[in-house]
Amino acid sequence: MLSKTGIDLPGEAGSIFLKKDKVGPVELATISFGQRFEITPIQMLTLVSTIANNGKKFTPRLVKATINSQTGERNDIEVKEGEQVISEETAKKVLSMMGSVVSEGTGKNAQVKGYSIGGKTGTSEDGVNTNKYVTSFVGVADISDPEVVILILLYNPTGEGGHQGGAVAAPIASQVLRRGTTIFRN
Repeated sequence: MLSKTGIDLPGEAGSIFLKKDKVGPVELATISFGQRFEITPIQMLTLVSTIANNGKKFTPRLVKATINSQTGERNDIEVKEGEQVISEETAKKVLSMMGSVVSEGTGKNAQVKGYSIGGKTGTSEDGVNTNKYVTSFVGVADISDPEVVILILLYNPTGEGGHQGGAVAAPIASQVLRRGTTIFRN
């Protein structure tokens, strides 16, 4: 996700990665579990959508359609299909692992009865020695036929759940997905 997504919004930010010549063994190890780089929320959602779409990357769009309030005429916004960026086989394996995160791992609190949710929890430090955290849950519903990707980000959460993504962000994702189940079924 080094590039911008191409979403139809002005001023989209890009990611921040170390220059290749600055990546040694320690940096490579920490990058592998999600540290030492920054991506935007829309980049994260695009990445997870790519996994949910069997490895095909689509350009995100802000609006699905517009409807003229005077005439009722509907104008669908074109879906810009991208390329196959990861194999279908790899995408299915990752989606299955995301399912395990919610069914038996750190994302258990994102479960929604009657749905197979896939996800990944996240907890990161917000800077060096700040004692502040960014907590997250990114998920897909329903794994068997993905239609929704969700991202919950909390900056410096405080309270009972602490600052772990599975304890704080995943339950919020569950609430949002549970309330949206009537939308998914229609």
